[in-house]
Amino acid sequence: MSFSAELNLEGRTYAIRRFGWSIGQSTDAVGRPEARVHGGRLQVELDSQPDDLIHHWALDDTKKMSGSISIFHSDVRAVRKTITFEDTFCVGLRKEFSAAKSSQNMTMSLSLSANRLKIGSVEIDNKWPM
Repeated sequence: MSFSAELNLEGRTYAIRRFGWSIGQSTDAVGRPEARVHGGRLQVELDSQPDDLIHHWALDDTKKMSGSISIFHSDVRAVRKTITFEDTFCVGLRKEFSAAKSSQNMTMSLSLSANRLKIGSVEIDNKWPM
């Protein structure tokens, strides 16, 4: 089964080439959990964008944004899952160019750190002080 995905920010939609998310938990010396689960890290790769919304987000260390990632079944364009994120910082942006890859000349990779993340019915709240 094939899928596609879109990043939705402030009414704008960006096609996603690749993405992943992670959660984690600190462990002690023998591998037992010693703290609560934390998470909300998203890695997103897009085609390089002509607008500056994402650049401004990445360059402003105080700017938080909320948005979502929609995952679709490619054949029928039906939403399979929605990941929403709130109070999220763009903590990394990397652009990459390759003349050898004609279908993917320039990409933009984002590292996002979310205070709150909802994946389907599962919610993670890092409870950051505001």
